[in-house]
Amino acid sequence: MEYRLITKSVLHQLGIGKTYSGYDYILRSIELIILNEEVLSNVTKILYIDVAKEYHTSQTCVERNIRKVIEVIWRNRDENRLQLRHIFGEKYLTHKPSNKEFLELLYEYVKLQATLKKTLVSKAFVCPISKNPCNAFDEILKILIEIN
Repeated sequence: MEYRLITKSVLHQLGIGKTYSGYDYILRSIELIILNEEVLSNVTKILYIDVAKEYHTSQTCVERNIRKVIEVIWRNRDENRLQLRHIFGEKYLTHKPSNKEFLELLYEYVKLQATLKKTLVSKAFVCPISKNPCNAFDEILKILIEIN
């Protein structure tokens, strides 16, 4: 569930909403990759087919709609420059990734964000003066995590 929320957030930051069919396909792809990283080795033979079955469409349609989302993101790359660099790295500022590269990089980013969120939120922060749990600090951490 956490991965899905982070993926949605990233897509929205990049200007992609539910109006694109590829939006749902990307969300489901990331979920499937989380369940089994090996599907990244077989994007066309396993991942697209599994997503297509779930959405009652063809694997060609899944591949094309994911590619369309990537094209839209990179067409607007000047507006998204900071997010693209942060999520995908410097290399992809000059050229757009393939579907497989996009899904792999997005997955790695989402996995990292989920790990950071778990690590930071699960730590018990204590006020050095009162020795009580510091809720204000927790709220600041949650905001910082959302921004990233």
